[in-house]
Amino acid sequence: MDLNQIMLAVSSFILGVAGKYADLVNEHGLKEHFKGAGILSGYIWGLAGTGMLLSSPLGGLTYVAHILYWFWRVKLEYPNHALAGVIMLLSAFFFRGQFLQEYSWDLVSIFLAYLVTGYIQTYFKENYPASKPFWRLRLRIYLIPIVYSIYTKSWDPMIATGFGMIGCEWITWSFRGYWEDRRNSLRDLQ
Repeated sequence: MDLNQIMLAVSSFILGVAGKYADLVNEHGLKEHFKGAGILSGYIWGLAGTGMLLSSPLGGLTYVAHILYWFWRVKLEYPNHALAGVIMLLSAFFFRGQFLQEYSWDLVSIFLAYLVTGYIQTYFKENYPASKPFWRLRLRIYLIPIVYSIYTKSWDPMIATGFGMIGCEWITWSFRGYWEDRRNSLRDLQ
C-alpha cells in the first residue's frame, strides 16, 4: 500500500466508526457519551469521507455513489446522518468535481448497482423472511466495490469499503452488550 492508500484506509476506518456510532445514537437509542456526541459523530463521519475523497478519487467515488443511494432510500434521515452526507457530497463536487465529471458513468453505474441490489434485498427480506440471515451478510456492499476494483485495476474501492466496514463492525462488536440488551427489551415489548 502506498501513502495515499494508507490515508484512505485510515479515513475509511474512522468513517466506519463515526457512521456506526451515529447510527447507534439515532436509530438504536444508544445514550450519547457526552452532550453533542451524536452530532459530532456526523461531523467526523463527513470529514472522514472528505479524507477518503482527498486520498483516493476512486475510493471516494465508490462511497459518493453509496451516499447518493442512501439519500435515495432516505437512510440519512437524522441530522447527523444528513450532515455527514452533505459534507461528503459538497466535498466531492468541490475537491473532485472534474474527476466526477470525467467518471460520471462510473458514478451512475455504481449508484445504480447499489440501488438495484438494494431493492432486490428489500424484496427478498420482505417476501422471504427466512432469507434475512443471508441478506444480513451484506455481500452486495462488498461485491460492488470488488467488481469496480477489478474494472479499474485499483485496490482503492476495496480499501475504502473494507476498512469502512471494519470500523463499523468494530463499533458494533464494542457495543454488543448494548445490542443484546436492546434486542431483549424489544422482544419484551412485542
